[in-house]
Amino acid sequence: MRSLILVFALHATGQSLSQGMLINELCASNHGGYTDADGRKPDWIELHNSSTKSIDLLGWRIAINGKQHVIDAPLRIPAKGHLLLFCDGKPERGPQHLGFTLEKKGGAILLIAPDGLGIADLFTYPALRANTSLGRTPDGHTAWSLFAQPTPGAVNDAGAIARGFSKAPQLALDAEGKLIATAEGEVRFTTDGSDPRSADAKRFDEPVAVEPGQVVRAITVQQDCLIGDEAMLLIPANGHAGDGFALALDPQDLWGDSTGIYNPGAAQNHTRRGRTWERDAVVRIDSSAISVGARLFGSGSRGLGKRSFKVFARDRYDSPADGFAFSDGTRVHEGVLRADASPNAFLRNAVMEQLVERFGLHVLVQPSVAKPLYLNGAYWGLYRWMPAKDAEWLKQRSGAEALDVLEGPASTERSGKDHRFLKARDLLLRGAPIDSIDALIDTRSLIDLACIDLYTGRADHELNVRCYRPRERDGRWRWVLFDMDLWAPPNENSVQRMSLAVLPETPFVPQLIAQPQLQQRLLARLTALHATAFAQIPAFADSLYHAHAADLAADFKRWDLQLDMPVPEASLAEVKGFATQRPAHLFAHLAKHTGRRLRETAIDAPRADQGALLLEGLALTPGKHTVRCFEGVPMRIELRVAEGHEFAGWKGAELSSASGAIDLWKAKGLRAVIRGVVP
Repeated sequence: MRSLILVFALHATGQSLSQGMLINELCASNHGGYTDADGRKPDWIELHNSSTKSIDLLGWRIAINGKQHVIDAPLRIPAKGHLLLFCDGKPERGPQHLGFTLEKKGGAILLIAPDGLGIADLFTYPALRANTSLGRTPDGHTAWSLFAQPTPGAVNDAGAIARGFSKAPQLALDAEGKLIATAEGEVRFTTDGSDPRSADAKRFDEPVAVEPGQVVRAITVQQDCLIGDEAMLLIPANGHAGDGFALALDPQDLWGDSTGIYNPGAAQNHTRRGRTWERDAVVRIDSSAISVGARLFGSGSRGLGKRSFKVFARDRYDSPADGFAFSDGTRVHEGVLRADASPNAFLRNAVMEQLVERFGLHVLVQPSVAKPLYLNGAYWGLYRWMPAKDAEWLKQRSGAEALDVLEGPASTERSGKDHRFLKARDLLLRGAPIDSIDALIDTRSLIDLACIDLYTGRADHELNVRCYRPRERDGRWRWVLFDMDLWAPPNENSVQRMSLAVLPETPFVPQLIAQPQLQQRLLARLTALHATAFAQIPAFADSLYHAHAADLAADFKRWDLQLDMPVPEASLAEVKGFATQRPAHLFAHLAKHTGRRLRETAIDAPRADQGALLLEGLALTPGKHTVRCFEGVPMRIELRVAEGHEFAGWKGAELSSASGAIDLWKAKGLRAVIRGVVP
């Protein structure tokens, strides 16, 4: 296994390397190796005046990858001295601040004399790891080295030269279950989650016995190289396959009384939030070890034994530049390991996620993959891995270049501004004409959110709120659906509860009901969802349960004595029972609240080979359906005939075309007449 060899291009014109202005050192990923007088941590380029006279840099130019900065004020560097230029893109801060940042992936830097023609120095640098620099050794010479300890503004270390970064070792278990490691250099490792760069790390010399339930972290120490990527190996325990997610942190960062983010003892503090409580970690996803930052995540799980994590792919940790890949095609830099605290919570969240995606509802939902989590090697239960619902993910899903993103009942600004939302909310509150509301709000999204919240009776609907709009002239507000674990009892009058809120709160149920057109849209959409998407909840729950039965059972065994949770089988029965009982109660409550009568109408949907019948854009499964519908609510109906067939009319509706609006409450039954086309 060869180490990465760095190639440097150096050209001097008009003067030798020992006599003139030179690029002496640079750091393209500074995250604490150097802090300026204002407390900032900019990337930097160090210049060295190797001559015996001071030089004024007024008029000199620095160019990189097609971008150029001219030093437009006096800036003197003494003979044999050093000067830092800060690559922060903030030239207004002074002549030492350049109008560009350094590319993390590498680039070519030109130092150009004031005449614009003479190139004093040219330096090509590769991708650098966080807080490492590349410089001449010693100052002003042609030899170059990587520095694990950068020396900004000071003499470069003329000791051992490092020409690259070591590669991660290969880890495996032999036939006897002992650890084996291969690398082009010395392997150092730990088995408790701690950093293998620490002084306590062990040196690998021969196969080593390791205990089940441990996690091995290892690095390669190689001559002429700085330490590069690390490897991780999970040692299976208690019958678990070890093919899930593995998260490893230094035990003190995890459990320490004053520093630990997961401290379970008397000193535990569930309010530990923000960058201060982010810790270096390694996560293994799809068999690859990735250096990340890790924090606790969420609010409800912080007081429980089983807690959620957020992991950050950051440049400071040398994480992959493109972040984490997810099944919806997004690549983002923040991911969540969601700790559903019971089989109920897992099934409810997973069912609603699948329902939204399968039926194309007008809310966004984070795609998740369910896997066991191993925390420092210990089995930690069933978790769901998903992207964070932040502006980065939302921009990719929406295709917008910039967004306004608001969160929570107070509509706190997460990105952009809230003034357009306040205007839109005001229109809802005063029952403005529908065209005015539609101009600012994607009412399909709000109504789908309201239908889901009403159907589930979500107890914390007013807390779990995130909405966004493309930051453009015609951008409209849409909603994100998340945290769907707290469903109400099947007979709860959620309509009344949501309508009695003291302050206006998402999804604005009383306002939707009070505005005549929005009320009709809400009732029509709920009718269609009941006949299509919501009718599939028992089947979705069955499928999800059987796909994850073993993981749900293992999770229950792990947390049964610490969390109040039903057995997985009871959770499945509860979800299916809810789906059976809930519609009758919900529709009765809505009928009473709106003063509209209810009735059931039979609809016969065609066979798949004949075509598809859609209610409010949602396809009915083939066969007979009993649909609850409200008096005086027109429904959009559409027949899409299959090839080789044609529409011949409707039975039960006075509609001449294959699509249109009908009042199902007036129809005793509805069936499309379809006939084959004679070739």
